[in-house]
Amino acid sequence: MDLLKIAQLFVVLLSLALAIFHFRLRKKHVLHLAFAFFCVSSSMHIASMLTADFWTPYNHLIGTLGFATCSGYWLFARTFFRKSNPINRHHLLFAGLLASCLILRHLIRFSEKMWLLDTAWLNTLITVLSETITILSSGMLILAFWEGYRVLQSATATQRMISTIYLSAFIVSIVSVMLIAVALPTDLLLGTGRDWLVVFAYVLIFTSSHVLIHFRQQQLSQKEKSTDSAIEEENMLAHQIHALLDEEKRFLESSLRVADIARELDVPEYRIRAIMLKHFNAKNFNHYVNQKRVEYAKTLLSSPDKLDWPVLVIGIESGFASAAPFTRAFKQFTDCTPGEYRKQQLAS
Repeated sequence: MDLLKIAQLFVVLLSLALAIFHFRLRKKHVLHLAFAFFCVSSSMHIASMLTADFWTPYNHLIGTLGFATCSGYWLFARTFFRKSNPINRHHLLFAGLLASCLILRHLIRFSEKMWLLDTAWLNTLITVLSETITILSSGMLILAFWEGYRVLQSATATQRMISTIYLSAFIVSIVSVMLIAVALPTDLLLGTGRDWLVVFAYVLIFTSSHVLIHFRQQQLSQKEKSTDSAIEEENMLAHQIHALLDEEKRFLESSLRVADIARELDVPEYRIRAIMLKHFNAKNFNHYVNQKRVEYAKTLLSSPDKLDWPVLVIGIESGFASAAPFTRAFKQFTDCTPGEYRKQQLAS
């Protein structure tokens, strides 16, 4: 086996190994399935080239399985760069059209070589299919390029770096196969120069895509860990605020402000306000404190041994500075004044 065949066999094994790796991941995303599909299809495409010299015409049957190289990479690019609805029905129909043309061309060539068919209409059909495949493949390659390029316009530094690596590998591969290979002399490396460039392009695309997927997964994992850490820290802060206000009854201090709690816990005031909204279902800090004061005042107003306490004393004991704010807060949460509430409790 010559060196080129060994290189092609290496690409086949590499692509199959990557496909199995991504397909068997426990936490699979459609991204991994799209890349695995592209790898399997590419391996069959290379396998058909590998077996062309000694297993013709059956290499064309293998080639029918390599129907999703350009389309597979385009679908992979969509899943890699788009967060929602990366693949819809019309994308699959577009990819299916190209796949149908590729499969049909391989089947015609298989029939042509198997039964030594030689008719003008078959040659015409192969020409039409080849031109159609070229047009559709070129369109999908342009779309695959666009998926990476569009991220450069409005992305973070990390996303721009990922997009730059993706586009660089993509451009080098396309230029190698579609431009340099065409310009090579036919006698270069005994006519195998183009095949070597195809091997190089596939290895570059496989390795760069795999590395980018791995890097992206690391970024997502770090983001999830940081989010979990932030949630845990937020829950702990909510517990500390609850301990100060409810367990230690700091709400009974008439001069209590959000700045006092923030200073005691050594956190910014905005974090205290955010906790009140999210964890205590309160409009703001004062709203929660007044609610707790009113609940405390209700227990005093309904207590038999506090019947001789004036309403003003009840308000002051509950943390209010004077009668007016006590009455306003009490009506806000109970729809009645402290005096009316006491009469209702006595009547019941």
